[in-house]
Amino acid sequence: MQQESRSKMKNNKKHKQHTIVYSTKDYAWFKKTRGNRDATVNHCRKIRNSIVEKDLEMVIYVNNNGTIREGHTTFEVRKDLGLPIYYIMNDKFVSEDVSRFNKTRENWTFSDTLNFYVTRNTRSYKVVKQKMAKYFMPIQETVGLLKAETSPSKDTSEDFKDGKYNLKYSEIKKFDDLVGDMRKIWDVRYAGKKMPRSFIRMAAKAAKNPNWSVERGKIAMKNHGAKLDGCKSEQEMVDNFGIIFDKGLDKSKRLNLKRFVEDKLYEKQEKRILN
Repeated sequence: MQQESRSKMKNNKKHKQHTIVYSTKDYAWFKKTRGNRDATVNHCRKIRNSIVEKDLEMVIYVNNNGTIREGHTTFEVRKDLGLPIYYIMNDKFVSEDVSRFNKTRENWTFSDTLNFYVTRNTRSYKVVKQKMAKYFMPIQETVGLLKAETSPSKDTSEDFKDGKYNLKYSEIKKFDDLVGDMRKIWDVRYAGKKMPRSFIRMAAKAAKNPNWSVERGKIAMKNHGAKLDGCKSEQEMVDNFGIIFDKGLDKSKRLNLKRFVEDKLYEKQEKRILN
C-alpha cells in the first residue's frame, strides 16, 4: 500500500492540471466567431449520429466571453439535442487562429480507417485488405465494388469510416467473379502491375453490357492493348478499350462502349438484372 501511495505521489508531480472543463446548458451565452465557415448538413449528420450512438462529451474551445473558436458544429448539434455543452476557455485562441487550426486538421483517409479496423480484427475490413492485395487494386474501388458500386456511394463511404461496413458472402462472391475477370484481361498486357481506377471503373461498366465477353477482352488486349498504354482517365479507357474490343466484330456483337457509358445504359441494364 505504501509503495502504491508513493507511486501516486510521483505521478502527481509529473502530471499537473493544465485547465478546467466546464459544462452548461446556457446556450445563449455562446457566440459564433464571425466569418467561420458554415457547417454542412452532412457534417452535422455525422456528428449527430456519433453522439447518439455514444456521447464522448467532446469539448469545444471558447474565449472568456463565450465566443466559440473551435467546435461550432458540435455546439449546434448538442444544443439541438438538448445536451450540455462541454467547453474549455482559452483566450490565446483568437479569431485569426480558427482558419489556421482547421488547416492543420486532416480527416481520416480510407487507408487510415482500414488500418484502424484491421488492427482490431474486424472481418469486413480484413476482407477489403485481402482483396486489395489479391487483385492489386486501389482501396476505394475495392470498397465500392464489394458493394456493387463502381465507386463508393456517400452511404457506403460513411458506413466504412464509421466502422459499420459489413459484407455478405454473396457480395464477396460477385466481387471475385467481376474483379477476377478484370484481372485476367489486365494481366494479358500488364501482368503483375496494379490495376488503375480508370481501367477498373471502365471494366465494371463494360461488364454490364449484354455483349461483354472476357475471352474477347483478352484477345483485344493481346492484339491491340498498346492503345491503352497512355490512358489516364476513365473516359480515355472507355474510348480506347471500346475500339479495340469491337475491332473486326459484327455489329450485333459490338459493345459500342462509348455510347453505352455516355447514355448510362449500364445503369438500366443493372436494374433489368435486379428485377
